[in-house]
Amino acid sequence: MKPLSELLSPGAMNIIRDAMRAAVEGPFFPEWEFHTIMGVERKQMRAVLEAWPLQTVDDDTFICATINALNNLIGYPHGMDKELLAYVPKARKPSWRRCIV
Repeated sequence: MKPLSELLSPGAMNIIRDAMRAAVEGPFFPEWEFHTIMGVERKQMRAVLEAWPLQTVDDDTFICATINALNNLIGYPHGMDKELLAYVPKARKPSWRRCIV
């Protein structure tokens, strides 16, 4: 797989990093359903976040952590859009949603 720096813009890489940080550290997803929502354990997503943008885990874990952080911050009914902006300042811009495509 090519390095992410060759596949994504620096802005997109920052948004993905911020989304994972929000998912791991924020109040958006209760511990008891984190794995069900994200497809990975919180500690697995934290490992991806800490190594970001390097891939240090298997493909499935890496893909689930990155894609599901974005998808679920947008789609999960957490009702905390204002709190989300503290973690992902660009969440109010249309480019934020384009990262998941």
